[in-house]
Amino acid sequence: MKLIPRYTVISLLILAFALGLALLLASAQSAVAEPVSITPLPPVEETDGHAGACFSYYHDPHAGSGRPFLQKALDAGSRWDRFPFDWWRIEPTDGNWAPSVKADYDDLVDDLSDAGMDMVGILLGTPGWAASGRVQAFEARPFDQRPPGWYAPVPHADSLLAPQAVSAFSSPPRGLYEEWNDWTTTDGDPINYWGRFVYDAVHRYGDRVKHWEMWNEPEWSYFWTGTSADYARLLKVGYQATKAACPDCTVLFGGLHYWLNTSYYRWVLSTLAQDPDAPQNNYFFDAMSVHLYSRSSSIYDEVINIRNGMSAYHVADHPIWLTETGVPVWNDARVDPDPTKYDFAATGKEAAAYVIQSYANAWAVGIGRYFFFRVHDHDMSEYFGLIRNDYTLRPAYVAYQVATTYLVSPTFVTRAPTGSDVRVTLWGTPRGKVSVLWNGSPATSVYTLPATLDSATLVDRWGITRTMMAIGDVYTCALPGATANRPAPHEHDYIIGGEPVIVVETETPNAPPTSTVHPLPEVTCLPTFTVTWEGQDNQAGVWRYDVQLRDGVDGEWVTWQDSVTATSAQFTGLHGHTYYFRSRATDRVGNREAWPKEPQAYTRVDLLGTLTLSVGGFFADENRNGVWDRPITATGEITLTSVTLRFVNEAGEDVVSPTVGSAWTFTTTVYAGQTYQLWATSADHMRALSFAWAGCGEVHTETYPALGLRPVTRTYLPLTARSR
Repeated sequence: MKLIPRYTVISLLILAFALGLALLLASAQSAVAEPVSITPLPPVEETDGHAGACFSYYHDPHAGSGRPFLQKALDAGSRWDRFPFDWWRIEPTDGNWAPSVKADYDDLVDDLSDAGMDMVGILLGTPGWAASGRVQAFEARPFDQRPPGWYAPVPHADSLLAPQAVSAFSSPPRGLYEEWNDWTTTDGDPINYWGRFVYDAVHRYGDRVKHWEMWNEPEWSYFWTGTSADYARLLKVGYQATKAACPDCTVLFGGLHYWLNTSYYRWVLSTLAQDPDAPQNNYFFDAMSVHLYSRSSSIYDEVINIRNGMSAYHVADHPIWLTETGVPVWNDARVDPDPTKYDFAATGKEAAAYVIQSYANAWAVGIGRYFFFRVHDHDMSEYFGLIRNDYTLRPAYVAYQVATTYLVSPTFVTRAPTGSDVRVTLWGTPRGKVSVLWNGSPATSVYTLPATLDSATLVDRWGITRTMMAIGDVYTCALPGATANRPAPHEHDYIIGGEPVIVVETETPNAPPTSTVHPLPEVTCLPTFTVTWEGQDNQAGVWRYDVQLRDGVDGEWVTWQDSVTATSAQFTGLHGHTYYFRSRATDRVGNREAWPKEPQAYTRVDLLGTLTLSVGGFFADENRNGVWDRPITATGEITLTSVTLRFVNEAGEDVVSPTVGSAWTFTTTVYAGQTYQLWATSADHMRALSFAWAGCGEVHTETYPALGLRPVTRTYLPLTARSR
């Protein structure tokens, strides 16, 4: 009988007392053994192409033919394979490709392409004839001498390299600093062998292999013994050659080992940033490639650190791909159950949890593609495979199927750590809102997830589902504690959280909301006007709105209101401009409406009007009552003849030419919604009048038979003499 591990999920009718709840959880957490054999879920037919796995193409390790792991990788939901195009193997002598290339690479690329696999080809491995010097070919530090967090898989010393290639493999190639396409010796200098090889390889396979990685783990002397500046040059030449052979191909930075030297990629980027040709060439790479292993939180934390490091060199907008991730398994009795042989290793159960946690963290941090290392164990001194070499499955295989089934195509992703608990929510997936929960501490925790719908589907790492009900607008879940089944001194280092829980909230049907911008008048006579919109949803309800506007029929759509709950806002436009508006809504499970192709509302701003202003004369309004009091000899309210006159807009600019006189009449253009001022000043008197009009296309007349200017009051401050 196959035993299925399970999570405890508790729906609480009322809030339990802390002690009672703890006892309930403790009694529910029974130890359940892993099944002896693993039954996969049905093949993953519909997924989003986000997930890949390294080395799915291998032949049968026993028969030496066929590709039995390829279909298993496809069934798991992988749609990418990543593998090396070994230069030393492909071009064993200068200018001559090996006869085995057809069987080793042509057929391989055809088989993967026919199977529907996208590919990342790693170009690396200097042949002996092209090497610039003899180099050290392998570096493996004892565990106690590795930097904190250091980890990378350790290949068998003889698994990747032929004996004659060991001394040259990691050497910078000769001619690297020549022009990338300098392939002749007529100038007396060596040709750029690397540029030639990259161009030839990409030209041969670029119709099917659209992604090319320039070397692998250049921080590690096993792969590269040149300087960081040498690698920057290798990357530049590889980029130029790739784009010449296949302009629509993508160039990846050589996958970072990272932990061996966390500053290495910065050194390379610093070198590239000093190249005057870098900005117009995307800084000579299209995506950063990163390798992170064993600690599921590093997929989030270290990618943030790497992106921050990239921002200093103008490349923070480049996608980051996780081209290797995984954790070795130590307690597999079929291969080797001894944990003391492994660094940062996990049990099969922990490795399965790692898959889901790392995959969720990758989504949360914006990883472009996720590659699990690896499909099977072949060629490794540690056991990473989703599948053993005898084709039996590890628990991680089913966890990978769960990830590629449920954690797909989100509209957006959020991550919310709370204490030791972590929640990653994928909003707007084909199944709606998908929340991945896990606990990073060894003690069981209780998690309350705010409910969007009344019921949800709970999924465990085996893909077993059950229905759970929301009580009091929350789902309450028990999250098992993390384990650390590792030898001292790591027995309390919980590199992987406990069993993850996936909560799926799906509308019926799972459809996006709809929204519209309400119609606007064809002409708007004020610069500031109100735009309103509304939306509808079938079940979860509208959550937020985005509103875009376009200035003119040929303008580009730009975001005006970004993820707002409001259904109206004021917009200020310019005279003579026509503004178009459109909206989209997002519901409470993250389903998001597509932008409508056509605008939903528009209006033309017309503020133009005409003003005729006439002032028949000016007088000194000594008592400030606005009336020209007579007789003049008694009141002193005399006629003013030399009055300086200005008519200005809100910016203080003259709308008509200033003048000096005893009267003023003019006609000018004015704009609705703006405030204008008439300034009239004489030696001891002044007056300022403000004007504003709401209507457009109107003629405004302002007439003053006589305008009184008020006396100017001057204040004199006493001066105080001070002695020094």
